[in-house]
Amino acid sequence: MPGNSWPAELAMAPDGTLWVTETSIGFLASISPGGRITQHRLADAIHAPSLDPSSLAIASDGSVWFTCPLNVGRLTPDGKVSLFDKPPIVYGSPGAITAGTDGSIWYAGANFKASQLVHITASLSATHVSVPMARATPNMTGLAYGPGGRLWFTQSPLSNDPGEIGYADSSGHTKVWSADTTSLGSIVPGPDGALWFAETNAIGRITPSGTISYYRTAKMKYVRSIIAGPDHALWFTTSTGVGRITTAGAITLWPLHGAEELTDLVYDPRHHGFLIADAKAAVLRWFPMPA
Repeated sequence: MPGNSWPAELAMAPDGTLWVTETSIGFLASISPGGRITQHRLADAIHAPSLDPSSLAIASDGSVWFTCPLNVGRLTPDGKVSLFDKPPIVYGSPGAITAGTDGSIWYAGANFKASQLVHITASLSATHVSVPMARATPNMTGLAYGPGGRLWFTQSPLSNDPGEIGYADSSGHTKVWSADTTSLGSIVPGPDGALWFAETNAIGRITPSGTISYYRTAKMKYVRSIIAGPDHALWFTTSTGVGRITTAGAITLWPLHGAEELTDLVYDPRHHGFLIADAKAAVLRWFPMPA
């Protein structure tokens, strides 16, 4: 990737195209199954000099949605980029984003007064669900659908107070629990019916009723992203390695030679392995599924 691009978040489209946020240069990159890289400029430098995407999601209609510090954007399959920077579509500072099954998306927004989950339909109507606020201005870092259609989230305060895990249901009711550390990462439904989430130096598990467990090893540092693998286990990144945790809590770690700062990973079913973003090195790394 471009040397100053800082690739941070990945998403795999159904056709095998990999999408990458280049968080420091205002581009999304798409990589075809054959390896062809296309750079998609989100706006010209005059009108949006700091339009740096942080999170992305692929909607069921093929559109790629992304969030920036003050914007939400959509890249349609025909290559048209639309940017939104005003209410009701944009609330606060947009963060984590996830896609529904009907062409819609949800993202998490926060400002110094409140946190909200924002639902944007394919026709660009927006509704909001208020979320109980962390003790200090939160940064909502993960979104995922869980059992019963609940939308689960993680949020980290901009202070030393504990982070929080919670959900909003289809009626807009919310429930929140405190974590045991400040910094939380992504969250994903596991094969056991629980939600699994990344903490700074641990993997957390929360049941639909709110029972939280934590799993750690001595060498597990700076956990950021976690996904469900094809083997009924969860896979995650550390600062310089890849990890696997079973639903029983057994952890295995693999260092990646040359890795500098790993952020996100996706599973590639065509080649039975993982593509991993190394933000500091500005490369994507390949990790085949261990035999």
